[in-house]
Amino acid sequence: MKPSLIAVFLRNPLRIGAIAPATRFLARAFRRSVLALGAEPTTPIYELGPGTGALTRELETLPNRLVLIERESRFAELLRTRFPRLEVRCEDALESEALKTAQAGSILVSSLPILSLPDPKPFRALFFELLLSGRFRAILQYTYGPKDPLAPLPPGIRSRRVRVVLLNLPPAVIWQYERG
Repeated sequence: MKPSLIAVFLRNPLRIGAIAPATRFLARAFRRSVLALGAEPTTPIYELGPGTGALTRELETLPNRLVLIERESRFAELLRTRFPRLEVRCEDALESEALKTAQAGSILVSSLPILSLPDPKPFRALFFELLLSGRFRAILQYTYGPKDPLAPLPPGIRSRRVRVVLLNLPPAVIWQYERG
């Protein structure tokens, strides 16, 4: 039986960032943001919290190796069915072996609901560690609020708002994080 986004949301609303999947406009904005980073085709891209694959559908058109990290087992199974050529890891981002062993210079695309998490501090720490370690050269995170979802930033990390996507429900902002 296919997982229902609404059923998973109702069972535990803090685990799902939005009741509606990202629109194609947000997915295209993410793709453009990845391209703007000038990633070589050999640069791996990791997607955190792909859910049902709304962003994945657009990201898989890139020539890069794409690794999906999804905590919800029902969504991970759905992703394996929808994207049989991609590597799908059913694991928690905070304990992800894939992230710990990522190739230096990788790119991370995150759909994690940072602003609605009961305690975002562990995810902030993870993102900062991934950047400062050099395993990831950039992290793209979207949010539904106007403020930087990872602020305050530690020394050595900078952020900037790279895209605002009004044609999404609700409107979304893509933030980019890098060392610097």
